[in-house]
Amino acid sequence: MKVDILSRELITPYTSTPPSLRDYRISLVDELSPTMNTPTILYYPFDIHTSSEENGNSNSRCNHLKKSLSKVLTRFYPLAGRYLKDACMVDCSDQGAEFVEAKVDIRLDDLISQGKDLKVELLNFLLPCPIGAVDEVTDPLLAVQVSTFACGGYAIALMTSHRIADMSTASTFISEWGIDSKLLSEGINEDRFSISSSWNSGLLFPGKTFSALHLGLSRSKENIKDHKIITKNFFFDKSAISRIREKAKVDSSSEKLPTRVQSVVAIIGKAIIDLHVANPVNPREFLITQALNMRERTNPPLPKNQCGNLYLPASAQSVASERGVEFRSLVDLLSNSVKRGIEKCKILLSTGDEGQMMIANCFHDLKNTVSKPGNFCGGSFSDLSKFSFYEADFGWGKPIWVSMANVPVSHGCFLLADKSGEGMEAWIGMNVNDMSKFENDRNIMEFTTRGKLKIDEFSSRSHIRY
Repeated sequence: MKVDILSRELITPYTSTPPSLRDYRISLVDELSPTMNTPTILYYPFDIHTSSEENGNSNSRCNHLKKSLSKVLTRFYPLAGRYLKDACMVDCSDQGAEFVEAKVDIRLDDLISQGKDLKVELLNFLLPCPIGAVDEVTDPLLAVQVSTFACGGYAIALMTSHRIADMSTASTFISEWGIDSKLLSEGINEDRFSISSSWNSGLLFPGKTFSALHLGLSRSKENIKDHKIITKNFFFDKSAISRIREKAKVDSSSEKLPTRVQSVVAIIGKAIIDLHVANPVNPREFLITQALNMRERTNPPLPKNQCGNLYLPASAQSVASERGVEFRSLVDLLSNSVKRGIEKCKILLSTGDEGQMMIANCFHDLKNTVSKPGNFCGGSFSDLSKFSFYEADFGWGKPIWVSMANVPVSHGCFLLADKSGEGMEAWIGMNVNDMSKFENDRNIMEFTTRGKLKIDEFSSRSHIRY
């Protein structure tokens, strides 16, 4: 796959950000979040039954997306600013989001149909900037790349800086941009309601100038041959998830099943722990963390469209036996850690400084535990399966696939829903030498089909061209 960059430009907000909003102070959670850009890639087919104007040829589509991006940036103005590291703030002077146009020399189905043979590292060429290019004053906080495939299908890739946005914020932004773009395609160019008041997490949880979590990610686009950590995606269909939940029941007579997410996290976590920790001579402690969305869980509840980084790491810690870890006990451990995290979320807004220290302690305890000699990180999980990425219609239909890219963080895992909403894709990063062992784990082999993408229903539709 060859990707040629055709152009790069900065897209500024349609309406200038007022002086009163120019200095955006980041929050405590923003400060403590990893130094990285987070990728999201949405893939769209070309519909041969619509006109090129309706369907959007490469030039008209990009021009349309630029106009609608400018509109939505008025409401998401911090994403068009620049982070000032020494001041722990964003200068919202409308420097602009980066917009990249590119062309790809293969068809979209050539990429998607690779299934289990897909080299996820290739997807990084669809990204507008490196994952580690963050926190310098020249780094955009939002970058977009629109890549047109040889067949006319295309991908829209977004990179949002974790300094001011989590994946919930990215999902809200994509949804709002899609609505603005579709309205524009229908000839509606009116300003929509403003959600700018949602950018106030720095007032809710003021920053303390704490240092960020450095992951050591490269600021340049790495040569894929040099990766020591690779990412692969593993597909859990509806049936497999149901069987995992049954397997996870602590009491076989109980009608209550563990959640879909807890069950999938436990299957993956057990495979990682059994691979690395099981040791009859020297049992090791292990830690699994999940990012817990604060929104709608605080008292009073933060709205779903609240922007910024608003998550709490929920950690489960124990010691593996000589045979590894027992599956049901791991599910129970994970479930209890999430319940404790939810209880913490309820009091974060009502306890002032105590709530802020609770957040700081969660991050610091996690960092200290992972760095402690002899301890092992059995996985860091982010559940993105509830976000509506598959509803993102920019005026030419909804995506046929949504993916991550290669995020070279050992045992980092992102969970995405499939298009049906009933299955789940797990994007897992791991040392290249360990990945084959992980793939051959008994439970992974039983419950997953790595990279199986449900595109048969689309390829059988004659009016879709990939």
